[in-house]
Amino acid sequence: MIRFILRRVLAAIPIGIVVTLGVFALVFAMPGDPLRELAGDKPIPESVMAAMRAQYHLDEPFIVQYLLTMRDIFTGNFGTTFAGADIAQQLEMRIPVTLQLALLSNVFQWGAGLLFGIYAGFKRNGLVDRSLLLATLVILAVPGLVVFFAGQFLFGVQLKWFPVSGTADGFPMSYLLPALLIGLLGFAGLARLMRTSIVETVNADFVKTARAKGLGEQRVLWRHILPNAMLPVVTFIGLDLAGMFGGAILTESIFNLPGLGQFMFQAIKLKEGGVVVLLSTLAFVTFILINLLVDALYGILDPRVRHV
Repeated sequence: MIRFILRRVLAAIPIGIVVTLGVFALVFAMPGDPLRELAGDKPIPESVMAAMRAQYHLDEPFIVQYLLTMRDIFTGNFGTTFAGADIAQQLEMRIPVTLQLALLSNVFQWGAGLLFGIYAGFKRNGLVDRSLLLATLVILAVPGLVVFFAGQFLFGVQLKWFPVSGTADGFPMSYLLPALLIGLLGFAGLARLMRTSIVETVNADFVKTARAKGLGEQRVLWRHILPNAMLPVVTFIGLDLAGMFGGAILTESIFNLPGLGQFMFQAIKLKEGGVVVLLSTLAFVTFILINLLVDALYGILDPRVRHV
């Protein structure tokens, strides 16, 4: 297992370099001067602008800026944003917001998705199964942006059941509406996958053989059906967790939540390449760690993959 993890980590290093370099190149290629845009209509002497460009290494070539940014990231010297905010303090403040949002949304998504998917899979063609297929089809057909704005308007503005934006009401109230909407969008795919996996596993030859040997239904369910049916679901959940940072950019911007997603959106808007690369690196490391966890769970659910 240790060799397996080391191989994965070593293989991730060149991929991480390509990802961060590509992200930095995209930010670098964006038109406009970020310092000029930050100043707005205020007249700033050229000497001051030159000093600020030197401070943030904006007067250096592209590759030098990238290498200096990566050096700062790996030494923990994150510096400040163009507006003067301490990046380390921003991370300390924003990471809990994104984690709390992810925690609530995944509780809703996994709880509902797994329960409905398992029940519909065992009660195929029943009322719950048909209702689930219809409901998830509708949810998957509606763009996420429409779901967020419609949910915010209906439940926040019209019915006033939840706060519309911000975190003034604290946890969990401020996070309930965006978390429910994120969970609803994720629930559709997870429930359909769980239901399909259960149906395929129930009809598999090894399940029929286990029943023919006289094993009880409970043992067949917990020892044969669910472990095998969970294999594709674990992959789905792992990819969903790894992609939560990308979804946070949209959700936190709409609901004005001061998390990492909103921080990334603001950094892209202001062309803060260092912040964008820092957050991209954080997302990439999270992706690698989650994939390692998924591989470990695969080994638990299916012992055959431990020696692959």
